[in-house]
Amino acid sequence: MNLFPELPEELSPRLRWMKNKNIHTLKTKDNRWVAYKSETQHSFSHDDEIDAVVGLAKKLKTKLWKE
Repeated sequence: MNLFPELPEELSPRLRWMKNKNIHTLKTKDNRWVAYKSETQHSFSHDDEIDAVVGLAKKLKTKLWKE
């Protein structure tokens, strides 16, 4: 169900890549971002959301959405 039909449902390349890799982000109380891979104990934290995701990808040795 699309709550906003005027907006496209297509995800950005980064969000599509994150969805396919089961990678999620959350913001902590101290305003840091944590990127983590579902069903694993792998995570990476940084002040910036994109940098947290990139750091996790490097830690997991996976290609980025830009590559």
